[in-house]
Amino acid sequence: RDAFVFLGATGDNALRPAGVWQGVYEAFAGGAFEGVGGVDIHVAMNTPHTPEELHTKVLASLTPLYGELRQNPGWACALADGDCSPARFMRNMSVNVWPGRDANAQAVDMAPSLEDYGRITLYLSLPPFVFGSWSKAAVDNWGRGAQHRVHVAAEKPFGTSAADAEQLHDGILSAGVPEANLHLVDHWLSFFMNRKLPALRAIVQPRLGLNWDAGSVAKVVVTEFEARGLEGRGGFFDGVGQVRDMVQSHLLQVLALTLLDPAQEDVTAAKMAIFSNASVSDCSGGQYEGFLLEPKLKFHADSADATLCEVRLSVGTDAWRGVPMVIRTGKDMGTTLYTVEVFQKDGPGVLTFEIGKEETGLGGVKVRDWPLADSGELSVPGPGFPHAAPAEIRMTPAVSESGNGYIVNYSDPRLYFPKPYALMAASLLSREYEEAFVSYPECRRSWEIVTAGSPSRCLDPEPGAVRVYQVPSTCGNTPPAVCWELKTVQDVYNDTFKCTPQHDALYKNVSLYRAKCQ
Repeated sequence: RDAFVFLGATGDNALRPAGVWQGVYEAFAGGAFEGVGGVDIHVAMNTPHTPEELHTKVLASLTPLYGELRQNPGWACALADGDCSPARFMRNMSVNVWPGRDANAQAVDMAPSLEDYGRITLYLSLPPFVFGSWSKAAVDNWGRGAQHRVHVAAEKPFGTSAADAEQLHDGILSAGVPEANLHLVDHWLSFFMNRKLPALRAIVQPRLGLNWDAGSVAKVVVTEFEARGLEGRGGFFDGVGQVRDMVQSHLLQVLALTLLDPAQEDVTAAKMAIFSNASVSDCSGGQYEGFLLEPKLKFHADSADATLCEVRLSVGTDAWRGVPMVIRTGKDMGTTLYTVEVFQKDGPGVLTFEIGKEETGLGGVKVRDWPLADSGELSVPGPGFPHAAPAEIRMTPAVSESGNGYIVNYSDPRLYFPKPYALMAASLLSREYEEAFVSYPECRRSWEIVTAGSPSRCLDPEPGAVRVYQVPSTCGNTPPAVCWELKTVQDVYNDTFKCTPQHDALYKNVSLYRAKCQ
């Protein structure tokens, strides 16, 4: 059996809908634990947390999901006895609560309970500054030397810059974790459509009669829009911004999966070939009206946290040289949209991959003004856990003669799509790492790309370069066309939050104003 040691089990990312706990539970219910002879969950916490508190919070997170799964016509409990209840999942969970925060002392205390496992996966859903100390504690006390029993899975953010990521990486490896045992979490790799982008590209490409390169493609656009703003979560976004939050980690991965040759067996090497030849040509940003009223914000006189960005890139490979690549992502956009668009060269056609089925409800491949060369029945990948999903399902394109409609459409309600964290957890616990995790060289190169020669260019833009916007519907627009105001973040710093006695009273509860003026 294997052990899954969970640190950060009471954090927001652990307990939120579609977060870590729900993902691990859904993987358990899908039978993913059985492939390695079983997995036991061990939770490491500190006082004042208690096992009773953890049990209550986890049960409150999992119970609604269990109800949703039972209502899904495509889902079935994969356990032999048919009991996939949250109570069954939590029955054999071990909890270690340590007084204070001493990683090595707690690891020593946990060692007897971890003695008999073949592999121990340490899942770090904690602030990155503890990655090194906990990795060392785990290796020293559980690793068994050359057996290298300990694997480390680290949540984002893995650094705030290339230099910071390098320091984190060095800290984990110097603790004794082999490079092959370090797995960087990017749950976007486990969205079904993202996992299958290369395979779907191989299916639709001949249907359109195009070469997947600069000879047939005019532009590629990756879009991630969120309907809501931060809504009280501003503290986590402070000093981060949209490029760190979405581009460096998630959306560069999506771009690479779109461009790589699906015939290449080494997906990591194929992505690195894209990243090694990628560079930023332009970067622009905006910040939605009212963001600076969020709680727990600091004042950054020389930079602004962009909540909307457009990053333009070039990829200097033989296949893609000269083709503009665009990544655009934003919060408070009035709609939730995850897509990859491929624009026809010397023609009006647009090919769109809907890549966010698990969150947007839309999953498929559609065309606009691009007639098919072949509209016959096709076989496409089926959703589900890899060990249980149908290898292929049959579909017939629904595209008009004028070239409008779906080539592939996953709208059938009988299809079951595990959440991304569930597929990630299943890959982690079944020891199938490549599809669901980012290698450190990919991570570092992604930081180098978005740094673009200077942090002020994309990562930490100057306040005067970041315009303020309102949700598109405010002025009758539709995304991506937001409603730009005639001011920048610098104007808001200088005018709205000018330090005056009147503003001292008006903004006494606004953290950014207090940080700036008091």
